[in-house]
Amino acid sequence: MTVNARQKLLHSFTIDYLSDADDIRYKGSFTSKKLTIRDLAALGVRKAQLNGGMHHDMENPGRGVTAETDDFNNMIAHLELALVEVPKWWDLDKIVDLNLVALVYKEVIKFENSFLKRNRGGEDAGGASDGNSSSDVQETHAEGAARPVVGKEVSSALEP
Repeated sequence: MTVNARQKLLHSFTIDYLSDADDIRYKGSFTSKKLTIRDLAALGVRKAQLNGGMHHDMENPGRGVTAETDDFNNMIAHLELALVEVPKWWDLDKIVDLNLVALVYKEVIKFENSFLKRNRGGEDAGGASDGNSSSDVQETHAEGAARPVVGKEVSSALEP
């Protein structure tokens, strides 16, 4: 991977935020990275740790953490993994303003989502096709042709 390609996986941004919660002005630069496959695996583990081993279960209220706690712990886990440079004041054990944390998270997620938007249309930032856009894919439904593997019903045995 070239240096230029590696730099595209990083995003620097500045926050300038006056907190209503503690009357402090938070100003500083952050750098986040695009999460790797290993980071994505670690994200679920870290979220589970923050949730105390529990998860949100809509079908069994009171049996796990609330939806808000689950979402918030996902946000914290994501920030712990994605932020590679932070201002000195960034300490989640001391910050009391949830809006400040949400503001930083929003910026990190906006960067992460920029990769999804580029790939969804089959083009990267330079406009080159990845060779698998929806217009390149053709399906065939002729008799004897391959059929979808999973549909509304899954057969119990392979059909000849």
